[in-house]
Amino acid sequence: MRWYRYVEDSEWDDIKNSGMLKAGRNSCGSGKWLAGSEAAAWQWGRALDERFPGRVIILDLDDDVDERVRLFANLDGIGHAAYIDSEDLWRLRIVDMRRYEG
Repeated sequence: MRWYRYVEDSEWDDIKNSGMLKAGRNSCGSGKWLAGSEAAAWQWGRALDERFPGRVIILDLDDDVDERVRLFANLDGIGHAAYIDSEDLWRLRIVDMRRYEG
């Protein structure tokens, strides 16, 4: 399944260095929040990042992990989202990255 995540520069640098998403300072709990669309990811970035714009990374997740992902409809009035626990973060494949085009 395809997911999207807005990332600030520090998280992007960490992804480039490690090749994957990791729980850390910019995590809520031990996992990561993912958006169901690119537009929603940009909206969350605008709402949460005082240095907006960062980047949106496009991710694929294996179907067998999708069944364990916690889904949320219309989160924050923005769109559907998912929370993936830290033990499954390594299973996210980074497909592409987008810069803000305003």
